[in-house]
Amino acid sequence: MAHEPAQTEAGKAEHHGHGAGRYWLVWIVLLACTGLTVYTGHYHPNIYLALIIAIFKASLVVLFFMHMTEAPGANRLVFSVSLVFTLVMMVGVFGDLLTRNPMSLPGGAPPPSEFQAP
Repeated sequence: MAHEPAQTEAGKAEHHGHGAGRYWLVWIVLLACTGLTVYTGHYHPNIYLALIIAIFKASLVVLFFMHMTEAPGANRLVFSVSLVFTLVMMVGVFGDLLTRNPMSLPGGAPPPSEFQAP
């Protein structure tokens, strides 16, 4: 009869059993999102969709490859606040661009030929 050493609760907390299948699944999802990014960039260019995909991919990397799923509460709080801050900044920037006069936008200036005297 094999005798397994008894582990304390602290020993169980230090040892995390991560199977390779979890990482392979996340990697496949990241590859699919990369393909989606390339497809939408070529056929349906949209900055909002590209940012959503990029944030999703970054969140997967942080949660699984950087082990945020097992992190203590303070680390999870910092991660959550950073996501909220990113969202607030994007809403502020794009909200500002959507409410501006078209002439003040980089592509809204008339061509130089209209400025020349007849």
